[in-house]
Amino acid sequence: MQILNRRSKDNISSEDRLLLCDFFGAKDELDAIRQKFEYVTEPEMIASCIYEMRSVQERYSYLLGKVRSRGLSLGNRSQLE
Repeated sequence: MQILNRRSKDNISSEDRLLLCDFFGAKDELDAIRQKFEYVTEPEMIASCIYEMRSVQERYSYLLGKVRSRGLSLGNRSQLE
């Protein structure tokens, strides 16, 4: 997979690159929270993970909407660098 834009990948604006980096950062954060959730056992930590997960999911959904509205498609993030 690769990151594509309706324009060529070399023409992705710095604003779009930043948006994609934020999006992938939120995805990584969500994955880490889900993994942590699998290992916590105390009720307070479970509640904390759920709260954290909901917060990051909201940010992820917002960023996904922005990515889609700009006509960007997602793929291999290594092409951002």
